[in-house]
Amino acid sequence: MRSKGIYYSCVVLFSMGALGLSGCGGGDGDSTRLAQTVDASKTGVISIALADNPGYVHYKSFYQFELIGKDKDGKDIDLTNKATWKISDPSLGSIKNGYLKALGKEGQNNAIISADYAGLPTAERSVVISNANLTSITIDASPSSGDECRNITFTSQAHFEGGLTLPYAITWVVTEGNALANFKDPAVGTLNTLNSGVVKITAQASDNNNELIQSEAKDFQINDSLLGLTVESSKTGDLRDGETTTLSVKGQYNSTTGAIDITENSTLSAAPTSLVAFDGVKITAQNGTAAGAKVIITGACGGQSDELELTIKEKQLKSIQIENSNGGTSNLAITEGNKLDLNVIATYIDDAKKDDYTNSVYWEIDEERSADFNDDMITISSSGEVNINNDLNLNQSIVIYVTAEVRDASGNVLNGSNGTALKDDINITVNPN
Repeated sequence: MRSKGIYYSCVVLFSMGALGLSGCGGGDGDSTRLAQTVDASKTGVISIALADNPGYVHYKSFYQFELIGKDKDGKDIDLTNKATWKISDPSLGSIKNGYLKALGKEGQNNAIISADYAGLPTAERSVVISNANLTSITIDASPSSGDECRNITFTSQAHFEGGLTLPYAITWVVTEGNALANFKDPAVGTLNTLNSGVVKITAQASDNNNELIQSEAKDFQINDSLLGLTVESSKTGDLRDGETTTLSVKGQYNSTTGAIDITENSTLSAAPTSLVAFDGVKITAQNGTAAGAKVIITGACGGQSDELELTIKEKQLKSIQIENSNGGTSNLAITEGNKLDLNVIATYIDDAKKDDYTNSVYWEIDEERSADFNDDMITISSSGEVNINNDLNLNQSIVIYVTAEVRDASGNVLNGSNGTALKDDINITVNPN
């Protein structure tokens, strides 16, 4: 019995010819074919072919094939990443988006590489998976020099028995001058230069017998051409706890070109490190203060350096409240000869709270509002400890007022996120002994 459901008929018509798709089954292959057919209707592709290639792939290596489509006007359209690729013998390798990765099956074998697109006639090519042995490696002559603190890309050729030159996995090495430059990724021929001078580089790989084959060393001149650099931050203004900024270093090489990004080649450091979490280019603020603490970012390369000052602040405060060490906020009392520890509870803009808040907090006894007393006998410390001397000799209880304020470096009281001053006061009864 046929199951109930909704059935669709998929038909795509081309104005330029009889190319279409019918009978959609809903599988991955069908959906890919439909996407290709719709794409072809937009681009007007009427034929496909594999781009020229050597017809050889080393059994320990790879090759990037390309599929080129043509429209009715003969215009080339790259379809490499849209086609469906196959290799006739999967034991020889795998292929996706035209990238063939050989599986290392020894011997010389033949395979058919095919590419399908939108129901057009299949494009295919016979390929030899070759076990020809690596005989030598050459580094291309250009470039012979470059600027300090910039990346320089080199290319090489891998030569095999029978006169073949094929793609091959090459390792790049700086053999002299490691302090001046390095290959951050040895599998990629991009030299990361750090300072001026001469370095020697080689390209190397293992042959079929795992013997190391090396190119001749290439001398490369790194020019002393960096005139200056600047450190920049992606965020302007203060940086609050939890916020991040990305740093960059821009280099100036002559008066006619603009600043060039040389971040990858430069070193960046932050001091003091306690104020930020630093992964090399991204900074996350931590341990900031209400008034703002300074951190210096230093960037350097090629003997040039620059400093950037950032202000690190804690999350914005909404308000503060005084309480004693037991959490009391009213009816506080103390007897002569004793101490009373006061704390500040801070509430942030996100309503998070912090007990025993101390950042930029200033404690005072408000003598104008308090009863008369000997200020040598009643004191408050910078941490909020009220101390009543045993020699105060009170005849009766008195009331004193204690204030706590969050101030900037100039002594000004800071405002909270709601615009009111970050301050609080509390009254304390001092009783005779």
